[in-house]
Amino acid sequence: MNYFLLILLDISASDDDCPYLSIARRPLEALIEDWLRRGEEIKSLRALVAGQISSGSGRSLSTPFDESH
Repeated sequence: MNYFLLILLDISASDDDCPYLSIARRPLEALIEDWLRRGEEIKSLRALVAGQISSGSGRSLSTPFDESH
């Protein structure tokens, strides 16, 4: 089951009159680990794209139109 969904279930089951909220620790820790992993993946992809852009900066990003077709 999705960890975010488990946390939302904890929130929805909480008492509206209570000033604090209890959330199960393991789903929250797993969600944080997942977000950290995704953040690292995004950072790696950004570095890869930045490297591709800087190495290809002399090339045009658009493809020329071929009138022979």
